[in-house]
Amino acid sequence: MERKNVTIREDQSEWVDETGINLSQLVQEAIDEQMEPTETALAEPYAENAAHAAETNADWSGVSAEANERLGDHE
Repeated sequence: MERKNVTIREDQSEWVDETGINLSQLVQEAIDEQMEPTETALAEPYAENAAHAAETNADWSGVSAEANERLGDHE
């Protein structure tokens, strides 16, 4: 982690003190909301779902073959 200085108004400082909120976490979350997602962040959900997608593909490949056998080739 890198340290940065942040200037806030007095009323904001009082609010932070009253709520006990983690100011670093609040700033990090606000910055994350403004940032464009990285290639890695975009790829993570796909990677996490890869096993399920492969399983679904295997399940449906049999259905497709059965449909072709019963209905005939559409070409």
